Amino acid sequence: MNEDKFDHHTTTVDGLDWHWVEAGSGPAVVLLHGIPESWRCWQHQIPVLSKQFRVIVPDMKGYGRSGKPEGSYAASDVAGETLAFLDSIGVDDFHIAGHDWGVVVADNIINIAPDRVERYVRCCLSLHTYDTRNSLHHQWNGLNPEKAGALMKNADSYVRVWFDTSCKPETKPDEAEIAEIVKEFSYPGISDVVPLYFSHIRNSKPVDYAKFTMPVLYIHGEHDPRQPIDYARGMEEHIPGLEAVLVLDSGHFVTWERPDDVSNAMNWFFHSMLAPGLPIFERSRHYGLPTRPTVEREAWGANPGVAVKLN
Repeated sequence: MNEDKFDHHTTTVDGLDWHWVEAGSGPAVVLLHGIPESWRCWQHQIPVLSKQFRVIVPDMKGYGRSGKPEGSYAASDVAGETLAFLDSIGVDDFHIAGHDWGVVVADNIINIAPDRVERYVRCCLSLHTYDTRNSLHHQWNGLNPEKAGALMKNADSYVRVWFDTSCKPETKPDEAEIAEIVKEFSYPGISDVVPLYFSHIRNSKPVDYAKFTMPVLYIHGEHDPRQPIDYARGMEEHIPGLEAVLVLDSGHFVTWERPDDVSNAMNWFFHSMLAPGLPIFERSRHYGLPTRPTVEREAWGANPGVAVKLN
């Protein structure tokens, strides 16, 4: 996709440089990427969402063209810095979506400022169920940040290892898209600081998921090798606002592998129109996962004088 189609911006907030792509106008939607990515994680979703919303897609601290300072990369600290960035560009209330490590930061943003988040799309990260044996790189990167950085320095190889081992083969991004991802992970300094996300995670403040009362959509890749479908079961017991679990025929990188499904689901969800009977929920129903809120909502029917029995 031609980069000239996107509007790029930069600013500095409290000494931290930020680069972001922005499109559209209206209610704000903030999109946060994970590893080994950049703002391009969401490049297929931006054109769809920007028809209705002000879409703000930063390179996260340490990534892409944003700053790569020394210091803390604990998720709660990065979340606070991200909120300061949003304050600086005039964003108060917003919808938010995160993928992979972007979820970790988004969770912490909600923990800090739950009243500012209107709706949340949480993509491809465990919550209440997690087995280290499915994600051995988490511990290894955390214990060996210098060695992890040496691997990340060869961006072409590192990105390809991630996508080769994390995508469903039939839905893996094509060579041109992989080249775009590699380019954005090749900026000097990335390999020095991105490993700190792993080694500093235990310095982060605990997240209180009882605060997640806003509508939440969880998106799960059915063939994600590090995220078994069991990771999605029972999530509604921990997130009060969970409205649906959307399972897609995809590996881990759902925004690339199933771009239209993700774009449509997000757009419909932010319009509060993601009804459980839509065909997009076929795989969710197959696994017996919730496709509508499990917490009873206030009655708001067309005939308020008539009692309606809920199934």
